[in-house]
Amino acid sequence: MAGYKQWIQSEIKDYWLPWLIITIVFFFSSLYIYENRGIFIHERESEHLVVNQQRNDMTLGELTGNMKLSQSFRVEENTFSRVQLQFGTYGRKNHGTLLFMLKEQKSGKVISRQKLSLSKLPDVKNFYIDFPPVHQAKGKGYIVSLEGHHLQSGNTVTLWRSAKDSYKNGSLTINGKKQPGDLFFKVLKVENKPLLSKTAFVLVGVALLLLFLGSVVLIRKCSDHLHKVFLIIAIPFGLIITLIIPPFDQFDEIEHYFRSFEVSEGKFTNQTVDQRLGNYIPISLVDTVQDVRFIHQDGFKYELVRQEFAKKLDSDHRVFTRNYASSYPPLIYFPQALGMMLGRLIFDSPLAMMYLGRLFNLIAYISIVYMALKIVPVKRKLFFTLALIPAPLILAASLSADGITDATALLFVAYILHLAYGKVNQINRKHIATAILIGLFIALSKIVYIPILFLFLIIPTSKFSSKKEYIKKFAYLFIGCMIPFVIWNLMNLKNMSVPDLRINPGVSPGDQVKFVLTHPLYYVKYFIDTLYSEGNTLVISMLGKATSNYLYQAPSIVIFSYLFMLLLFGIIKEETEISIPVRNIDRFIFLGIFSIVFLLIYTALYVGFSPVGAPIIGGVQGRYMIPIAALFFLSLSYPKIVSKDGKLGFLIYTIVQCSMFTLLLHYLVDINS
Repeated sequence: MAGYKQWIQSEIKDYWLPWLIITIVFFFSSLYIYENRGIFIHERESEHLVVNQQRNDMTLGELTGNMKLSQSFRVEENTFSRVQLQFGTYGRKNHGTLLFMLKEQKSGKVISRQKLSLSKLPDVKNFYIDFPPVHQAKGKGYIVSLEGHHLQSGNTVTLWRSAKDSYKNGSLTINGKKQPGDLFFKVLKVENKPLLSKTAFVLVGVALLLLFLGSVVLIRKCSDHLHKVFLIIAIPFGLIITLIIPPFDQFDEIEHYFRSFEVSEGKFTNQTVDQRLGNYIPISLVDTVQDVRFIHQDGFKYELVRQEFAKKLDSDHRVFTRNYASSYPPLIYFPQALGMMLGRLIFDSPLAMMYLGRLFNLIAYISIVYMALKIVPVKRKLFFTLALIPAPLILAASLSADGITDATALLFVAYILHLAYGKVNQINRKHIATAILIGLFIALSKIVYIPILFLFLIIPTSKFSSKKEYIKKFAYLFIGCMIPFVIWNLMNLKNMSVPDLRINPGVSPGDQVKFVLTHPLYYVKYFIDTLYSEGNTLVISMLGKATSNYLYQAPSIVIFSYLFMLLLFGIIKEETEISIPVRNIDRFIFLGIFSIVFLLIYTALYVGFSPVGAPIIGGVQGRYMIPIAALFFLSLSYPKIVSKDGKLGFLIYTIVQCSMFTLLLHYLVDINS
């Protein structure tokens, strides 16, 4: 007992600041959980899918005059109380009304009659029409109808429909004439119940707080082993984020979902069918996306997602689809594809495949970063902090290929630093082969990141037998990484030749290149104007201010805590690094490569995303800067500022863990709000 007391006194004396921060965060976290209890224990709507016609291939056109449309359907549940439609307003503020009616098909009895004001209809968002619950409905047919009155073109709305008769339990009629497709609609049963009982909420809250305290204790025990601390923080946070971010809510996750499935089937390139470019993917994958995407506008719809797990993969019925992520090489989708293969074998569920794809992508990210932290000889706390900023870790917990790109870029920089400053006396073929193996992921991911390979130039010539050997080995590295890049792009020429129809109108890469070459000063001005107007947003989005389609916001204190730590560890030199000289020329190389890639990213988006001659460069996102972030902060290194405080590690690990835990609690509330 006396020894235990002495240990506590020693901890408080030596590490009073980290434990004070931990105590404050624990107190405010407990208060935050309590204050937001209503989100979890008060009654809220829980939707159950009753009827689903999810095809939305085309629109009906404007609803004009006295047009009347009707959609019949059959119910296989006992109760329903909501119809979901999706209107298109053409971006206008329209005026007028639509008469909505729900009636029994057999008897013609009107169950609900409502007037819908066109001015209140949202554009391309789910619109709910509620009515008193209809009971004993199983096996019965019903009709939904919408009727306009003197609606004028240019001042009205439209609805989505399927092109073919994919829904067999009903039909669409317009002005009494049967149509080949069906209305895009859902019928739902709505219940009011809490997400968690009071007891369950208390247990979950206590479990989260215990997880926080337990991880802090483990971090303190492993504080001399930075790579182990990384695992203690990254694994639980990543696993929880993998589960709580709603399906397909991560940036471009739908495209990555389809691409991961293609790779899991060995389909590495698009095929040409009837002069169209794409691949055949199961309709059940498309249906899964339609069922659960964009349904979480007012909180995670757990019941709808749970129902989706029961749906099975139907590999026999497929649809030809152009997936723009198919232009990315299959290698960077290997973890996701492996997870989806396992999901297909074990669960045979498209949604389970998605979650397993996320999980394997996270495992790959954590494994690669773990290796980077083990080998990097300088700025280890900088690399640790970079690996745990919210954006890359959250991207890694999705199906995005950015997770592998970010991790391998960090590993490549760490490995080159290991060769330059580590205990490597002579660079041999094994070192070059390893660098090629890591570097080819960078070359394959995006062409703009290829200059990162020139980081090889920081390795002193003294580690080679001669200058000729130095040049030869650099040539091996560069050519070794470029060969897969060239091969892939030759295989992918068809896909690259077809324009991306999702980009802004007025985009013409060829004409934009001519504009930049003939008006270089204008381009420089537009580049500077873009940095001036959007530079601060770029930095905070790189750190993870908003990382999903619904833009769940990270607290500002988390973002600026990370920014402070990155700047601090970029500038100062740790005591263990005193014997490792970082030359001035090296800092120049770090900054030079960062600047070149930075400019290439902007130029690529100006050429391929922005309209010709646009005064602002569009499409730039902070996550594109993550692979080169380490180079920027390394360029800030100032060898005369040395940290000799051996207790600094636990303080920094504490701040990172507190930031991650704060972010996690914030997400749990935000996602369910």
